[in-house]
Amino acid sequence: MPRSSQPFLIRVLTVGKWLAGARHWHFAFAWIFTANALVYLAYFFASGAWRERLFSPRRDARNAWETVLHDLRLRRAAPSPVGLYNGMQRLVYTGVLAIAPLLVASGLAIYKPVQLPRLTALLGGYDAARAIHLGVLVALAAFLVVHVVQAVLHPRTLVDMTAGGRRAEA
Repeated sequence: MPRSSQPFLIRVLTVGKWLAGARHWHFAFAWIFTANALVYLAYFFASGAWRERLFSPRRDARNAWETVLHDLRLRRAAPSPVGLYNGMQRLVYTGVLAIAPLLVASGLAIYKPVQLPRLTALLGGYDAARAIHLGVLVALAAFLVVHVVQAVLHPRTLVDMTAGGRRAEA
């Protein structure tokens, strides 16, 4: 179908104007996000922020469980604070950081399967790598939706998140 006969919304939302163009945009943003992640990880470990942000079962497991029960309204009392982040936040944050390399690896495997045959094979082949890539993207999208819903339900936290506000007393 010629572009001019497509509905307006499709024309506006089409990135790259054709399939290969859309792939180019996808890869361009993928490299930008990957470079950004590498810079963030360097800061994350160099600054020592990993100590307070990553999940530690000994420190956070009980608090994470209590937070889930409280959020599901199965427990009245709010869990005791354990710093800037509660146990569930640390668990989810650690999970997102753990699956991000899988997103990059599976993306590379489907981007260059001939040049990276060992990586593609490690992920179970081209089709499995595509499924893994899609699965990780779905998991990250679900995380994003839950995160946005929680931010909307607790709007005062938006200011804290964007302005670097309130800090827990150490």
